[in-house]
Formats: sequence, structure tokens, C-alpha cells
Amino acid sequence: MPLQRARTRLRRRRAWLNRVWRPRAGATTWWAWTESALLPLLVLAAAWQLSPADPLALRGGFPWVWFGAWLAAVRYGAGYGLLGAALYAAVWWWNHGSFAAPGAQFDFPGEFFLGGTLMTLVLGEFGSAYRRSERLHRETAADLEVRLERTKRRLFIVKEALATLEQELVDRPLTLRDALLDFRQLCAQWQREHPDADEDDRIRLPQATGFLQLLSQSCRVVESAIFVRDAAASRGWRKAASLGHELPDLDDTHPLIGTVLENRHAAHIAQESLGEADTSDWVYAAVVRCAEDGEVQALLAAHTMPFMSFEQTNLQRLQVLVDAYRDFVEREQGVGPLREAWPEAPIELQQEWTALTRLGRRARLHSQAVLWTLPQSLNPGQRARLEQAQPVESESWLIDGAAGKAAWVTVLPLVSAAALNAYLQNMEETLEAVLGEPAQDIEPVVYTVDAAGSFARLRDDVRQHLRGGS
Repeated sequence: MPLQRARTRLRRRRAWLNRVWRPRAGATTWWAWTESALLPLLVLAAAWQLSPADPLALRGGFPWVWFGAWLAAVRYGAGYGLLGAALYAAVWWWNHGSFAAPGAQFDFPGEFFLGGTLMTLVLGEFGSAYRRSERLHRETAADLEVRLERTKRRLFIVKEALATLEQELVDRPLTLRDALLDFRQLCAQWQREHPDADEDDRIRLPQATGFLQLLSQSCRVVESAIFVRDAAASRGWRKAASLGHELPDLDDTHPLIGTVLENRHAAHIAQESLGEADTSDWVYAAVVRCAEDGEVQALLAAHTMPFMSFEQTNLQRLQVLVDAYRDFVEREQGVGPLREAWPEAPIELQQEWTALTRLGRRARLHSQAVLWTLPQSLNPGQRARLEQAQPVESESWLIDGAAGKAAWVTVLPLVSAAALNAYLQNMEETLEAVLGEPAQDIEPVVYTVDAAGSFARLRDDVRQHLRGGS
């Protein structure tokens, strides 16, 4: 037991050190400047203790004191490293008399400062290139992880749909398919009730109480609550929605809650990793929303669940519903301008466009969208063949019109020019095979997924084609 507690404290301290010391893309400017000033000053203070007569090591074999400025340049850029060079020059100017050798003629150490400054610039450029590459890989990996989780949920839904649900527990009121349909109805209802929501409304938890009731019906979660991080609250967490009476406050020191906050994965009392820790207040917890820097902003915590609810199938069903709600909450952030420009567009199209726009702005990874105008008389078999012709990583929507035409919108994330041309050629061949006639009259329109302006152009083209315009 003491060994387990020691390991837990060690993991928390290591996570804290990584959050504090590791340079983050979202680090504030004042912290970067502060650290860039502290690093050279700390190195200078240590050098002053070792050699009070020559703290800058002007008469030494190697200018070790420059490591403070070089480290700042590698971490944040050449401009931050030059702050250390300026501090060294200020220290030398303030006390230059004590640096000169006794009886020697005083000269400004130009070679010392020139060499150190040039090395700072070189290391700053290497650091900037590394951070750009790291940011690109991090954004790509995050996007691929989100799509992988979405695909895993869809596969699990297919598996549940093929299973014989009548052979499960008789007291289960809903199947997973029914629960997800109810969840989509909740999301659609929230969209209709908040068509003009501002940014503060969009980052809140939509239909939080209704989602807890859905978990109670489909997964037998008796008492639960959703907490959001709030610095003004007594323990740093505020209760946003609850199902039940007299639920305890959320405490970061609780073993179950601490595990979820550290690993950002769902946890429950039946896990062996918790050991014999006291988990009397909460029996299940999962992350509902995370910030861009990975900090948990909203957390679902279950206080009461029947013993039979911890069987594997029910926990998987619960995790799928929580992940679906988390995905909707996070993808709703920033959708406001697109929803205002085209309110009747599918929710998934608005969210996908917003996510890819944010990805392109942060990592310079561009995506494309293609509009096809098709006859509205396509039968289910023809639509299925068109869906099979779409790339695996793409998302497609079919919007029916009133003029005998339908708009087929396909979003291709992180696509190159060669892949886009290959897709257009393959799609033209598929249309000729499906429609049984040449597809020269079906001209695709390509859009760059970059901002609300391109989304508005897509809206105008869809409305024009569905009205029968040229």
C-alpha cells in the first residue's frame, strides 16, 4: 500500500514537471519571456558563485555561461535567446571593471559576445524548425486519433447491431442503437434551440441533463453528474448538471478522479490498477471535454451504479455514449460562424468543416471539398455504389433539392493535389458506370476548406444547383 501511494505521487509529480518544463505550443508570451530571462540569470548566478572575479568566463577555455541563453533559444526561438545575450551585456556593462585582468588594458569582449550571439541565432533557428515539425506531427496525430476513435465507435455499433439483444439482461430498457438515436435527437434539438448562440454558449455542455438521463436509461447509471473546471469554485470544480440528490463535490485527490485526470481515460472501481484505494464517493469517471493543451475541462462522474452494470458490454456501451457526447461537445466549438452562414447544413458537415479549418490554420495542413450535382432519382443501390467510391478518410453528405437534383458534398481531409486529381478521375468513372451515360455534364466544383467564406460559397452553389441553375 505505501509503495502504491509512492508510485501515484511520483506519477503526479512527473506529470506536473512535464506540464511545467516542457515547452507547449499554447504557452503564454509572458511565461516564455520570463523563463528566457530566468535561465541566463540562473546560469550567471551559478557562475558568479564559482568565479566571482570572472562570472562570464571571459578568461576561461569555454563560455559555459552562454548555455542559459542557448537553452532559451532552443526552447522558444532566437528572439528569446537574444534576451539572454542582452542580459549578459548589461551585466558586463554594469560591472565591467571587475572583469578586466589586473593592469591589463580594458577592451570590450567583442569576440565573446559575437560568437555567443551567432550561436544563439543558429540554435534559435534549429529550435524553431523543430517546433514547427513537432506541431505539424502533433496536429496530424491528434486528427488521426480522433478519426480512429470515431471509426472504433462505429465498428462497435455495428457489432452491437448484429448481436441478439434479446439474450441480454431483461432489465435493459434500451439498445445501443436506440440510445444513439436519442442522443442525435438531443443534439438536433439543441441546434434548433440555439441557432444564434454566441461563443460562450457553444463551449457549454449542450443538453447535459438530458445526456445524463440517457445514460441512466441505457447503461443503468443511477446517480451521476458532470463537473466543469472553475477556479472560483471551492475545490476548482463546479457542478454543471446532475442526476440524483446530495452528490459529493469533486476532489482531485480522489484516487479514481486523479487517475482519470492523469491518464485522460475512463476509469471505474472494478479496475485492478486502483488496488485497495478508497473509492466510496465515485464508481465511474470519464473525460467529457479537454482543452487544446490537453487539460481536462469537463468530467463525468457516476456516484451510484448497480453491481451488474460493471460487466464488459455495459461498460463498452457507456464508453461509446460518453465518447460520442465528448466528440459532439469538442467539435461544436467554433461552429457558430458556419452555422450562421448556412443554418440548414448538416451538423456533421458544419463540425467537420470547422475542425479542418482549425487544423489548416494551426498546422498549415489543407483539405478540400468537392460538390457534385446528381439526379435526385438515384435508387439506394446507386447511392451505395457512390458511397463505396469515396475514400476511406473522407466524409460525404447527400442533400436533396426540390428541382429534381441532389447535391453530393465530399470533404477530403489532408489531401494532396495528386490524390485530389485521382479522386476526381475515379469519381467520374464511377458516375459513368452508375448513371449509364457520360458524365461530362456533371462538373465537380472544388473548394479549399479554409474559412467561413469558402463555406458560404459552397452554400450558394448548393442552393443554385438545387434550384436548377447553371
